[in-house]
Formats: sequence, structure tokens, C-alpha cells
Amino acid sequence: MAELTITEWKPLRRNSLRGFATVTLPSGMILHEILIHNTPDGPWAAPPSKPMIGRDGVAMKDAAGKARYSPIISFADKATRERWSSAIIAALLASYPDALAGGAE
Repeated sequence: MAELTITEWKPLRRNSLRGFATVTLPSGMILHEILIHNTPDGPWAAPPSKPMIGRDGVAMKDAAGKARYSPIISFADKATRERWSSAIIAALLASYPDALAGGAE
């Protein structure tokens, strides 16, 4: 994947979540609120999503009572998503070497 840059990093540690990144792609497109997670399987990036809203205007919940989300952007296949995620993590660590400090959850 062509070089991308992390233009902002907002740490927020909650379960596997480590924070949110703003990413500038080589095309000039800027992606906000990229979620960065760190699990025992390794770090990964997730594109932003939005809460699913029911006809009544209220955020939908799953059986466990957690908010349901739908993707804003997606990828043609798993390999493309994994390349994108790896590029985001590499760029994050290049700009913010301590972003994933503290280990995985």
C-alpha cells in the first residue's frame, strides 16, 4: 500500500481499543476516527462506523444491550482490509512509537 500518514492520534484505552487516528491517504483523502485496537493476536485498525438507528430514531441494540453499528467504508476482500490495517499500524508506530504501549487485551 502506498505511504499514508497519521495526522492526529487520540489515545483512549478501553478493552482492546487504544485510540483513534486521523489518516491522510496519498490521494489527499482524509479518514477520521480510525479505531486502533491491540489484542493478543496483534494490533489492527478498523474503519469508522455509525450507530444503526431504528425507525423510531433511537439507536438499535443487540441482544446484550450493546449498540449496533454499520460500516461507513468497507473493503473488497479480507486481504485488502488486512493490508490497509497493517499500513495504518505501521504509520501509527512511525509517528507515535508509544501508541500501543501497555500491551494487548
